[in-house]
Amino acid sequence: MEEPVTAVACPRCGRELDGFRVAVRRNAWGRRPGAPPHTRPENWWRCAGCGWLGCQNRGDGPIRPMRRLTGAESDCFFCGEEESNVASEPWDQDGERRDWIVCLVCGTSNQRRLG
Repeated sequence: MEEPVTAVACPRCGRELDGFRVAVRRNAWGRRPGAPPHTRPENWWRCAGCGWLGCQNRGDGPIRPMRRLTGAESDCFFCGEEESNVASEPWDQDGERRDWIVCLVCGTSNQRRLG
């Protein structure tokens, strides 16, 4: 398991990470028609050099690594975009192995149980 990152240098190759926002394009309850999508509450980071990807709760917490998914699980089952899902490192909760999956296109996220 990769360690959380606290600096803006890529933990894999040392290059400076680029910050980006993930827009929420689904479930816009309560917003006026035609309003632009809002952004997810996390800060997102990626490395242009090696492709490393991380997520940080807004504030000054650590940047946690995210995994790019492959195969069918990489396609968002909410918006249908191919190869758009990423997942957190797995953790154990209530006797189950879990991770957090996020679509970088529509911004939808969900916890899931792993086999």
